[in-house]
Amino acid sequence: MPENASPRPLGLTVAAVTTILFGLFFLGMAGLSLASGHGAFSGGVALALVLWGLLVGGVGVALLRGARWAMGPVVAAALLHVFSFAQFATDGSAPQALIGAVAALAIVVGALHPISRAWLNGPR
Repeated sequence: MPENASPRPLGLTVAAVTTILFGLFFLGMAGLSLASGHGAFSGGVALALVLWGLLVGGVGVALLRGARWAMGPVVAAALLHVFSFAQFATDGSAPQALIGAVAALAIVVGALHPISRAWLNGPR
């Protein structure tokens, strides 16, 4: 955690916690993929989702702890999520995916807010 005395900004906390929730979401989707019973294909998809969920959740935890290096991976993953969830929402196949797109957009805004960036780049 940065050594500055100010508390973690709300935007940064929202970004980190929402990123962790995305990681948990993908772990849950991995379980659903495995339970679908499509053999090796389901296993491969589940493995990819587990790895992605662990990566996303891990960088969310690192950002929550104040790691400056986690900002890039969190924003990159969130931008990927914005576009992928929005694609599902706008083509009519899953309109509830709009919730995921908005949540991912909140991560980008919260993480890149000037107050969040100043706090992460505070005195060391």
